Amino acid sequence: MRALIGSADCEIPPGALLSDLVKVYEEKLAGDPMIMSIKKKIGKSLLVFIVNGTVIRPERFDEIRLEAGDDVRIIHPVSGG
Repeated sequence: MRALIGSADCEIPPGALLSDLVKVYEEKLAGDPMIMSIKKKIGKSLLVFIVNGTVIRPERFDEIRLEAGDDVRIIHPVSGG
């Protein structure tokens, strides 16, 4: 099935859980310097996932089943000085 992930269409398995998508993005961004720095300091990436306009708390990632046409946004934290 197709879903809008960020600004790009993406093929995901029918009935995939948001947690499946989170794992893919965590792996994809594992080498990103900002993500690496944040993980080193606090132990997690702090990526924020928004599904159809609703921010999803991490403890609910296993509850959200993605459907065809869903709009999934991923916010990447940025910090600086």
